[in-house]
Amino acid sequence: MDSSSTDSCTGELLSSRYRLGEVIGRGGMASVYSARDLNLGRDVALKLFAPQSADPDELRRQETEIELLATLNHPSLVTLFDAGTDTRILDEPRPFLTMELVDGQDLRTRIRHSPLPLDEIAVIGAGVSDALAYVHSLGIIHRDIKPANILLVPVRPGEPLRPKLTDFGIARMMDGARLTATGTMVGTAAYLSPEQSRGADLGPASDIYSLGLVLLECIKGEIEYPGSAVESAVARLHRAPAIPDSVPAEWAQLIRSMTALDPLDRPSAADLERSLRQALVSPGSLPGLLAEERTRVLPAPPGRPPGLSQAGPGAGLGTVAPTDGGGNIAGTRTLRVLDPDAVSTSPPQHGSVLSRTATRFRRARRRSQILLTLVLMAVAAGTVAAAVALAAPGPPDVVPYPAVPGELGQHLQELQKRVEP
Repeated sequence: MDSSSTDSCTGELLSSRYRLGEVIGRGGMASVYSARDLNLGRDVALKLFAPQSADPDELRRQETEIELLATLNHPSLVTLFDAGTDTRILDEPRPFLTMELVDGQDLRTRIRHSPLPLDEIAVIGAGVSDALAYVHSLGIIHRDIKPANILLVPVRPGEPLRPKLTDFGIARMMDGARLTATGTMVGTAAYLSPEQSRGADLGPASDIYSLGLVLLECIKGEIEYPGSAVESAVARLHRAPAIPDSVPAEWAQLIRSMTALDPLDRPSAADLERSLRQALVSPGSLPGLLAEERTRVLPAPPGRPPGLSQAGPGAGLGTVAPTDGGGNIAGTRTLRVLDPDAVSTSPPQHGSVLSRTATRFRRARRRSQILLTLVLMAVAAGTVAAAVALAAPGPPDVVPYPAVPGELGQHLQELQKRVEP
């Protein structure tokens, strides 16, 4: 659609309900207007598609977007309110969608202003990854991840803008029929995955690749694969994205994994979201590891019991300094070992034995506390049982037989003597 055809709709009433405002976005298949919902008295975004053509793929794509958006509900996705068809021109029916009106700019406009700091990139990347993990779990591939489709929403003053992913116009179900012919590229050329460039079958990893290029563009402030559709598509098949040397190693590794040529080498959206969330609480906004590593235990230096300080005078409890072969400190960096059972080198504290015992019990590990509690309970139970046994009356003395005269009495006395203890 040309600009004259889209702007001519401004101020008109659609479906006897939506009063169109100014154009706030325009693409190859549709234009987005700000509009007023007269029935509910609220402002919305109205996406008005181009007049329907005879192309069945185009019709199916429009219907698919409506069906997809109607089922999605996530804080990092634009919410769909309504859908319909503009029939003011009988020979040119035009589908439309009404969605929440996001008060903010898109990521493309933000990048044009200046490159983004790492903490802001982490917020945007984590939000989009969370949205992709949600749609991927439903069997949906977005297929058009790019800065223009990521809207930035202000939440609270002083906080980074939060992302909302929009425009599922070319999304498709993973197990559904292809909406385009084999070998046809669908998406924005600068952000296509290698498998999109080849027209191959797509999976969730295709969205991860595109998001990797978006994050790299946020860092560099420029598109990684510019040029025509063919130039851009071919370039990514011949060279990996160029990551500046100034980028921290953790971020460089993250982007390399996202933009790996083999889709199987890319992280899932859920793993990516967890890694970027960790960057929001780590010093320097560094992302976490994509693969979980086992905890490494540092061996105690020879001649020192575990937990003792070798960092010299003034070192804190539990500070372990690496040493060289001669036992000397091999550097100035120390690792804090949070071991509550470590042996203390500080002088003994004055106080009662009971006070020191209670202090050690509180500092002990949870498992040690439970074990000690069970032992004490067993000792107490044994003590109570012993006390009860001692207090119980002893066996009664042997009751003497009554005196019986005669020979029978003698026999009874002899029998009593034999059975006495």
